[in-house]
Amino acid sequence: MSREDPLKAEKDFSVTLDEQFPIIEKIKDYKEAIDKYLVLEKQTRQASDLASSKRVLAKIVDTLLDKNDWDYLSDLIISLSKKHGQLKTSIQYFLQRIIDRLDTLSNDKKQELETKVKVIEAIRTVTDKKIFVEVERAIVSKKLSEIYLEKYDDLDKAIEILCDLQVETYSMMSFDTKIEYILEQIRLNLQKRDYNQAKILSRKILIKTLRDFDKADLYKSIYLKYLLEISTFENDYLSTVKNLLQLIEIPLIKENKEEYRSHLVSTIYHIILTPYDNHQVDLINRVKRNPVFEKNVDPKIFKLLEIFTTNELIHWSNIESLYRDEYFNKSPIFKDNKVNYENLQHRCVEHNLRIVNKYYSLIKLERLAYLLQVNEEKSEAYVSDLVNKGVIFAKIDRPRGIIRFEQPNNKSENINDLLNTWCYDIDTLLEEIDSIGHLINKEEMMHGIKQIA
Repeated sequence: MSREDPLKAEKDFSVTLDEQFPIIEKIKDYKEAIDKYLVLEKQTRQASDLASSKRVLAKIVDTLLDKNDWDYLSDLIISLSKKHGQLKTSIQYFLQRIIDRLDTLSNDKKQELETKVKVIEAIRTVTDKKIFVEVERAIVSKKLSEIYLEKYDDLDKAIEILCDLQVETYSMMSFDTKIEYILEQIRLNLQKRDYNQAKILSRKILIKTLRDFDKADLYKSIYLKYLLEISTFENDYLSTVKNLLQLIEIPLIKENKEEYRSHLVSTIYHIILTPYDNHQVDLINRVKRNPVFEKNVDPKIFKLLEIFTTNELIHWSNIESLYRDEYFNKSPIFKDNKVNYENLQHRCVEHNLRIVNKYYSLIKLERLAYLLQVNEEKSEAYVSDLVNKGVIFAKIDRPRGIIRFEQPNNKSENINDLLNTWCYDIDTLLEEIDSIGHLINKEEMMHGIKQIA
């Protein structure tokens, strides 16, 4: 059982070790030499001599690995970690010494790979649920996860091993290392196409904290690209735009001109795909005013921003003839996702309906269908949808085939007045229901009297 490091050793074994090490090193049988080192290990451990204990453990590791006896070392990992009175720092140092030499075992040779996995499993066993060696456990778990992914082609096992680590709670791990581990966890889940779990893991990172360390820009760009992958899968256009706007501000991304332009174009496409609301209006105008987009994006693509912000009807046939073959069919946003292309058409129709709502107070459904370039049934569906969303105010007279657009009351109404009006209407309704109940009872009573008579 491990224990905390003592403030002072009961006995200093440094002189003893200086005398014994040269003698032990001359022993030809390395296993006999290990037995001698183990005796010294016990003495230094019982005397709480931390410095000497670490020296002895280092000798044990070096001697066995110089002889390439990983199996013996694997057994010692278990046994030495369970020794009574073992110092926490000693066992931590012992494991670190072994981990530093793990990469000498090749992943390309079957026997060495099996040995490496065995040693890692031994380290994971002794570090399980021990806070003082949580970093060492994380290091070997990452190595084991990579082995299962790359050599055994077992993605599920790799995810199970790596995602078992709650690195965000590790007090002894540096912040940038925590970010690295969480990003790897997200990457594996995205590779598995488990977007829900990837989204949960992504919430462990706050974008505003990715600064003031060496790889801040790199990790920030990777993190935002993972978020883009998640939001793209969910067709969450607004989140996609927000992430893209942050991504194009990273100097690392700006250095790659082709990638940079691709993100700018993607931003424009996604902002016009975003459902209309105040936030979308704000973003599309910000993008439109940003000189970076006008300077680096094809003028025809940039023209889309003007088309969708001008109070004029959009002719879908013109959009298709101008953009489909030359731009949309060459963009993975529309080429690989038919939903996006359908949504683009929806945004055009919704834009036209908002324009009609702005300039018309009364319109026939037949005429509206002509202006929207859809049939009457779809026109009615679009009107109902935008009314439900609160974008427009309208009433449909189906028998007459007329739609009346009503402008919202701009007069600010006190909430108390609104509640009073509602209460009055409810009271009136209840009084009417009560009156009807009395009339029904009266009729029943009169009917009963006639029957008796």
